[in-house]
Amino acid sequence: MWKWLYRFWQWTWGLLQTLAGFLLYLHYRRSPHENFRGAVHTRWPLKNGASLGMFVFTPESGDDWNGRMVWHEYGHTIQSLMLGPLYLPLIGLPSAVWCNFFREYRRRRQVAYSAFFPEKWADRLGTAARLRDTVTEPETEARSV
Repeated sequence: MWKWLYRFWQWTWGLLQTLAGFLLYLHYRRSPHENFRGAVHTRWPLKNGASLGMFVFTPESGDDWNGRMVWHEYGHTIQSLMLGPLYLPLIGLPSAVWCNFFREYRRRRQVAYSAFFPEKWADRLGTAARLRDTVTEPETEARSV
């Protein structure tokens, strides 16, 4: 039931970012996809992660960093549920700018990526969801979409 409500809410309240995520999903339709807690998780050939509505994109590598990144990006999907049409201006745009234009600043000053408010919040939300899964649902769902 939760997954259907999650998807309904993303396609209504979070329509703008979900539609953008769907277009990105179509662009990477040949990449592997799986269901991740109601979201559509795509492993794409880029090195960064992204989240638009119910669509989560992480690098193709299966390393531990990617495993943590999918939870972080899932945290952004929860932000989308909470903020709806305000997600793109309050989270999406600042997050994209922080990721793409402040790399050198973060490296020189040794500032963690998660020091920026949308990223710290996404980490917290993703961690809370992961811990909830650990306590209530020990098996993870990973099916092809």
